[in-house]
Amino acid sequence: MTTGGECQDGRARARASVLRRVKSAAGFRGARWVFCVMVASLNVAATLASAQTVKDGRLTVRPVASGLHAPTTMAFIGPDDILVLQKNDGRVRRILGGVLQPGEVLDVAVDYAAERGLLGIAVHPQFPTTPFVYLFYTESSTGADTEGFPPPLGNRLYRYTWNGTALINPTLLLDLSVSPNFNHNGGVLTFGPDGKLYAVIGDLDHRGQLQNLPAGPLPDDTGVIFRLNDDGTIPGDNPFFSQGGKLAQYYAYGIRNSFGLAFDPVTGNLWDTENGAATYDEINLVRPGFNSGWIQIMGPNVRDPQRVDDLFHVPGSHYADPAFSWRRTVAPTGIVFLDSPRLGEQYLNDAFVGDYVTGSLYRFRMNATRDGFLFRHPGLVDRVADTPGELRELIFGTGFGAITDLEVGPDGLLYVLPFERGTLYVIAPRAPDP
Repeated sequence: MTTGGECQDGRARARASVLRRVKSAAGFRGARWVFCVMVASLNVAATLASAQTVKDGRLTVRPVASGLHAPTTMAFIGPDDILVLQKNDGRVRRILGGVLQPGEVLDVAVDYAAERGLLGIAVHPQFPTTPFVYLFYTESSTGADTEGFPPPLGNRLYRYTWNGTALINPTLLLDLSVSPNFNHNGGVLTFGPDGKLYAVIGDLDHRGQLQNLPAGPLPDDTGVIFRLNDDGTIPGDNPFFSQGGKLAQYYAYGIRNSFGLAFDPVTGNLWDTENGAATYDEINLVRPGFNSGWIQIMGPNVRDPQRVDDLFHVPGSHYADPAFSWRRTVAPTGIVFLDSPRLGEQYLNDAFVGDYVTGSLYRFRMNATRDGFLFRHPGLVDRVADTPGELRELIFGTGFGAITDLEVGPDGLLYVLPFERGTLYVIAPRAPDP
């Protein structure tokens, strides 16, 4: 998984080594990398020792199932029936009735170097009548799991058919490139209320027009959100459809890297989380044709020396400042809207976001027009958390470890998936004392 900034990338690698192996200092670039990994290792140890807690005393956190290895994302295919992806071994695991089933429902050959691997899953909105499940992963070129060599085939989006016990009949829908630096592959998938499939890929460390360098290489399927029909074809009402070529399949661009896509159940608007570099992780309202600004702008435009005029402008595109930014990067990942009153009416349709670096769970209350958030702290009038004090009111839970995904289950409860613990958690009402 990715995080913001050079030190954050070191933390990500250190967290991953909890399950894999300790990487030698020689594998990193210079003394700064070594320092970052040492700090990250201490952070991992502290996080693993902490308990999962939420501020609301009426709620509790309990484990659902254990035994997972480096899980990235999950999807419900029925009540108490969850598919979970394992990044490094390409296995799709099934949790049924709170029990992790032996074996797997699918095992694909992945390249798992750094941020590559089995990364994204989405279930067709008419499932199980239309029994399709979609996967995004970095496909190995050898037929076995690899770690950087030989080069993988690419980042690929496949559609599978669920037969009740396994995923079968793969159909390739997107064939995308990979970065020689292994990073910023994105991979999150979701279906919108319009029945279209949305998929995000990071910038792959590329520097081109889609990264807002007008004189750079032409659009190359990096740093974008795709919008596709369920069969992989391009909808005619895409914001850049009339431009033709690669642009026709894009819904948004200028994205550094993202591990969170979610639709507001009230408005139908798309939101994402975006990882920054050394500063400014973001939460964005992603309207059709959105340009997120990377690499020219990260965080609010007023805090960046670049200008909106410096961006690469596709006809029909628009830039907008983030709805919220973290001044110090925390690597936000999953985002979800709690479209259920099960945890309390006060949380209904609020946005929840997890982070990878601190293991925190954040709650964001929506404003009246649901195009931004409500804050109490006067320091958040600029929509940037510059200090821990400004961030405190937003922290809903702590101690989860490196969160990679959040989902609302068919039971209306909030499910939290951390990367290194191997355990899926659920937040639920506390049972009354007897």
